[in-house]
Amino acid sequence: MTMTLCRGLMARNDVWWLDEAIALRQPDFANAQTIYEGSYTRIRRHPGQPALISKLSWVKSAPRDNVRKYWAAQAKREMAANRIMQRLGIRTATLIGYGIRLMPWSRLESLLFMDELPAHDTLRVVLRRLTDEHGRALLIDRIAQDIARLYRNGWHHKDCHLENVVLPRTDAARPNASYPDLIWVDNDLRYSARAEVLRRRFDGSLRQLAYTSRDFISPAEWQVFAQRLSSHLSSTQLGRKLCATSVAAFARERAAA
Repeated sequence: MTMTLCRGLMARNDVWWLDEAIALRQPDFANAQTIYEGSYTRIRRHPGQPALISKLSWVKSAPRDNVRKYWAAQAKREMAANRIMQRLGIRTATLIGYGIRLMPWSRLESLLFMDELPAHDTLRVVLRRLTDEHGRALLIDRIAQDIARLYRNGWHHKDCHLENVVLPRTDAARPNASYPDLIWVDNDLRYSARAEVLRRRFDGSLRQLAYTSRDFISPAEWQVFAQRLSSHLSSTQLGRKLCATSVAAFARERAAA
């Protein structure tokens, strides 16, 4: 990926180290439409370039992130995570390029550019609405399959919850479809070379998933999730260790909750 200096992208005097493919297209930020704004993120649509979406990230922890952005900015980490997940057979958003703001102490950290997703809802929204038992079971199995693909290969997802998994509305209209096509967004991965480290991280991810989904996934469905997760993990030695430790403990915790 070729990078180039770009001046005046968002303000007259700012300087960005930008992916060349994006620099040539020069998105118009003056007329951009904000479609989401959080504490550290703003996502915008660019009407002059249909289907182009930008995600602006702010520094979360200063001065750490002011320095770290030069080799591990949020946008760069997300691009790397998407490549890994796609290689493992997990569908993600289509990312185009990224940029880093070169002003050292600026609160703005990085920009990520992507193709606009098809019309969709997050799995939090879908599972709150969906009452069809077969459709819910399929979605729970799909979530378990994707999570297993990561952890049985040593990868930890740092923000594993169902707001970061979306279902295109074409699939949501078919709850009995043979296998719904999920898309993972806002991905950030960390590799664990040691099984014990991965186990601790996996424990944390499962607790985060259960806590953030506690209002719309039943205790019985958590047991089904644990069973499907074990089945999908069992294809590697590392996965089988996680079945015997993390997944077994998770199933006991959900049964006692």
